[in-house]
Amino acid sequence: MNEVRIEAALKSLGKNTPHAPESTVDNMVKTVSALNAARNKRAAQSAPTARTEVHTDREMSASKMPKAPSAGMNK
Repeated sequence: MNEVRIEAALKSLGKNTPHAPESTVDNMVKTVSALNAARNKRAAQSAPTARTEVHTDREMSASKMPKAPSAGMNK
């Protein structure tokens, strides 16, 4: 195949690109907008309003970490 035929074939392929129907694109845009609105609504409802509980139990609090064993560490 020579260059002229290759160029002609590529140009004709470039003209025949598939396009989605306009109604399908409009439906997709509406769906995305509705999903974003629902997500924003859920985010507004689940916003933290109450303060989280502070555990005062010794077992539940993680204020002090246990010490690592030091046996054999000194040289």
